[in-house]
Amino acid sequence: MATYTADAVSLLVYLVDALPGKADQIFAEAEAAKTIIQAPSTALAEVLYSVSRDKDIRGITLTGTPEDAREALVGNGPIAVAPINDAELVEYAQVVDELSIHDALMVSSHRAQDTDAIITTDGVIHDAGYETVWD
Repeated sequence: MATYTADAVSLLVYLVDALPGKADQIFAEAEAAKTIIQAPSTALAEVLYSVSRDKDIRGITLTGTPEDAREALVGNGPIAVAPINDAELVEYAQVVDELSIHDALMVSSHRAQDTDAIITTDGVIHDAGYETVWD
């Protein structure tokens, strides 16, 4: 079964139902339990923070509470939490000099969990040689 790592942007865009083709297909497959999408706990924390601030995503204002978002993503949604643990920190130590803190955490989770690709709009991650999915 294919497994993906999702960043905070992809999760926020999912919440407002505005994902582009390939990313939307992967999320639909995860909703149908045909694919696994993992999100590092740090990315989920970013999402809950954004929801608490009513951040505008793709022209749509996020509404609801952080708990509503957590429930939609993890409780009843297609996302599995990938906690940052020692395996991720080992990977993080390998990439932290090359990437921002958030990108390095995303890449370290992807590497430690051996996922197929990262669902992200982040060109820096793609340009660093990691498989990404969005369009």
